[in-house]
Amino acid sequence: MTTGLDLLAEGGTVTLTDGTEVPLRYSFRALALLEARFGSIQAVQEAIDGTGKGAAFGPLHQIIGAGSVGPGGFEPHLREHVDAKGNRTVSDIVFRRRTDGTDLADLLDPGRLDDYVGAFTAALSKALESRGNGRATAVAITDVSLPNTPGPSSTTSPSAPSTFLPAPSGT
Repeated sequence: MTTGLDLLAEGGTVTLTDGTEVPLRYSFRALALLEARFGSIQAVQEAIDGTGKGAAFGPLHQIIGAGSVGPGGFEPHLREHVDAKGNRTVSDIVFRRRTDGTDLADLLDPGRLDDYVGAFTAALSKALESRGNGRATAVAITDVSLPNTPGPSSTTSPSAPSTFLPAPSGT
């Protein structure tokens, strides 16, 4: 009998263009990546435009990528931006296969879009089920703010203004 949240629930598998099958699992790490990228789980759902007039492939890539993170799968590489006030924003996450560094985006087939949507929907739904007391119920997800980081570092410091003139060396 399983109690609590089944964090490694598999609900679907996606087939990549090279024939590799990747099981999707939405662990806390995967959900945290999606929240960092979109702001909340609700925003993830809203990011996929059902009208066909807006973005679909970018958000789906991020959702599939988050589900493929883990041992033997893909590793996330975050692209962050820090504004002048020090606010950090994750603008993109690139998912690279651990074995050969191939970008997941290059391995996804637009012709399998329906299969991908079905796989991640099943995996995400299964991961968010609460198991206990003999029945499965959905877990309520609320928007949780990410904690602030200690501050800018050498890789995240804001750029110097174009009017900045360093002191000449040797004077």
